[in-house]
Amino acid sequence: MLLEVLFSASGSARVTRLLRGLGHGLDESAAAAATAIRYRPAEKAGAPADVAAIVHIVFQLAY
Repeated sequence: MLLEVLFSASGSARVTRLLRGLGHGLDESAAAAATAIRYRPAEKAGAPADVAAIVHIVFQLAY
């Protein structure tokens, strides 16, 4: 599953678009996981900056 995510300078992540989904409710679960990512904002010229990135979410079956 591939998502485009905007990591903002304020410390929040927002899914901007779904690049490759799986359906069956997994798209929503992946978006929720992506917005819960904790990170330190990128810096440009010493100041926090927004950065867009492609996030790859992998689902594995457990038994």
